[in-house]
Amino acid sequence: RISGGHIIHKSSMSVPFDAAQALLTGLDTAAQRSWRDEDRAWRSEDRHWRKEDLAWREEERNWRHLEQDWRRRQAAWRRADMDQRLVENARQLWSRFVEKNRRDVEEKSEQLKTLSNLSALLAGFAVVSLVEMQFEEKEEMAWLVACFGATTALTVGLMVNAMVTSSLMLASILKNGKTYVAEEEEAEFMARCRSFSVHYKPGDRPPAPKRTFQKHWESRCEDSWQRAFGMFTAGVPCFLANLAFASWLKFDGVATSITITTIMFVSTIVWANTQNTWAWYLIKSRDLERDKLRRDQSVTHVPAGLPFDWHARPRPPYEAILNSTTFDASFSARDANFSSPTPPPTEMNSIGIHRRTPSETPTDEVVDAAAPATESEVVSGVVP
Repeated sequence: RISGGHIIHKSSMSVPFDAAQALLTGLDTAAQRSWRDEDRAWRSEDRHWRKEDLAWREEERNWRHLEQDWRRRQAAWRRADMDQRLVENARQLWSRFVEKNRRDVEEKSEQLKTLSNLSALLAGFAVVSLVEMQFEEKEEMAWLVACFGATTALTVGLMVNAMVTSSLMLASILKNGKTYVAEEEEAEFMARCRSFSVHYKPGDRPPAPKRTFQKHWESRCEDSWQRAFGMFTAGVPCFLANLAFASWLKFDGVATSITITTIMFVSTIVWANTQNTWAWYLIKSRDLERDKLRRDQSVTHVPAGLPFDWHARPRPPYEAILNSTTFDASFSARDANFSSPTPPPTEMNSIGIHRRTPSETPTDEVVDAAAPATESEVVSGVVP
């Protein structure tokens, strides 16, 4: 092309444009390659993250399975612990009944032994006085001889019957006393305690053994015991009268006979006083125990929600707790009068009420039922 006498070549104008276009194309290609490299790296890293996430999710599922298995094991352990607590509570109650049965058997055995020995001793004295005493029988002493023989026979008969009854009863209770705490009785009582715990309603009391020595004594032995004790009681004044009659037969002196008779009369009065003080109490004590048992069973039980809480100390009202506790002022006054150190701050609650430390708690005292029970105690139904 010719312009103004100059020749303009087309290639000279397109070279810078082509160079710029080539430069931009190279830059675009390089940027696109770099972006694709970054995209591939990101996708590779995303795949790696997904693999780690899947592995983490798999591990989480495994941990959840382990946690579920642990929870199942914990629930099974809790049920087993509750069953064991129930067995311990039932065994504790059974131990109390066994101890009571043992003490009842020992008590009745000692009573029967004492009554049998004293009856045999007085009967032997009466027989010896009848056999060994020598006297001259006179016509005017016939009524004395008859009275002496009658009192001797009454004394021996009453004491021998009391001795035989007491001895047979003693053999019976020593033979049958252990049957009330046999393994069969224990198994039956344990089963009843388990049923009681399953069907427990607030206010119910734990079961008691169906067969006890106390019931056996009241139904089979109490009447025989009272009858034997009554014969022994009747035989004592007969024995004292027998000695008085023997003095009139044995001694010719009136003064000696009167002295012995007076002593026997005074002894009879003393015996009557002792009889009125102690003997009737022994007979009526069983009736008193039965009345006390009925009163205890008729008392309304305030439940705390646990199967075996019937022996716990009742919870006092909140006002009684506040009135019976010691505040900070009382501790200040105590410190002013005594040199004993002040209890540490950890023994005070938020309102300044002093909590008794374990060293101040007697070992044989039941822990206050107003204190909050732990979770295991609430679940298992055990009162500390």
